Amino acid sequence: MATVALITEEGAAHQQPYRDAIRELDIIERAELMDPGGATFADSVATIGGKAGGTHTSVDSLLAAGKPDMAIVTMIAAHAPDVIRPLLEAGVHVMAEKPACVNVGQFEELTGLADANGAHLMLALANRISPTVEDARRIIQGDGVGDLYAVRAVQVDDQTRIQRRLNDPDWTFQKKLAGGGHLSWLGIHRLDMLSYLVGEDIAEVSAMTSVAGGAPIDVEDLGIVTFKFAGGALGVLFSGYLMDQKGHNGFTVYGSEGWVRAHEGEADALEWRSISPAMVGSNDRRFEYDGRGSGYLGWVERTLQACLGEIDPPITAEDGVKVLRVVHAAYASAESGSRVRL
Repeated sequence: MATVALITEEGAAHQQPYRDAIRELDIIERAELMDPGGATFADSVATIGGKAGGTHTSVDSLLAAGKPDMAIVTMIAAHAPDVIRPLLEAGVHVMAEKPACVNVGQFEELTGLADANGAHLMLALANRISPTVEDARRIIQGDGVGDLYAVRAVQVDDQTRIQRRLNDPDWTFQKKLAGGGHLSWLGIHRLDMLSYLVGEDIAEVSAMTSVAGGAPIDVEDLGIVTFKFAGGALGVLFSGYLMDQKGHNGFTVYGSEGWVRAHEGEADALEWRSISPAMVGSNDRRFEYDGRGSGYLGWVERTLQACLGEIDPPITAEDGVKVLRVVHAAYASAESGSRVRL
């Protein structure tokens, strides 16, 4: 049985799914709660119930209660590094809500601390454990589409989350607090997922961004990112807040012997076509899923199992650095109008 720390604050994202995971997972015996302002304690205790341990407003107080097996950190991005830093210095494993920083240099520093103190540092990029992604990765890295040609991905979400708070934008639409807009908050999932699927790093980026909806925000609500993998294949990401409801997302990977694609926003299915003789004449296959997997509950369980030494971590600190570098390279490219090499 494990002890976790839930570290959050008013306005931080995905608090309820993390509370639900703590309540539901039998592997978790107790959760120490930390919030510098104390505003979230009542809601956390109401959900977690008897698993709730002490309440703390500082990392020092939290650590004085005992070293947790893992700290779940979901905070406004600008505030996260100052909380994560002392945890890593104490050797505490951290699973942090992305982006956990406003610039990649901050996360590079945290990665160095994690390595120096033998701690895991894992960004919450939970798409990695969705059934669709796991099966697509097995197919692609098992030579199921042949030599990699190109990839494409779409992540389109609701514009309404901006429009309903025009006079009081959420922190994810403020550059000083978030570091960027849709690419930092949601496009990052697709960029990480694509590298994970094909098993290659992104080596070069070219991008354009805009505020397509005309809202008074200082970050992008639309980003178009083109990129090149280390092996030479090309890719593109269409990333934005463009619809009246949570919308279109998916990916396609093309290779010399076929393709594999998923449209998770519209169907819980994976389609695969291959002309390889290994398909024994059954060139088109479709995998259907009963839902999209366990989401945050599964992600918390796997990251905690990694912290307990039971499995390999589903994402490493270096993986986090790499995808943050890609995101911020896209911003640099959009600003300069030039390609950025990583």
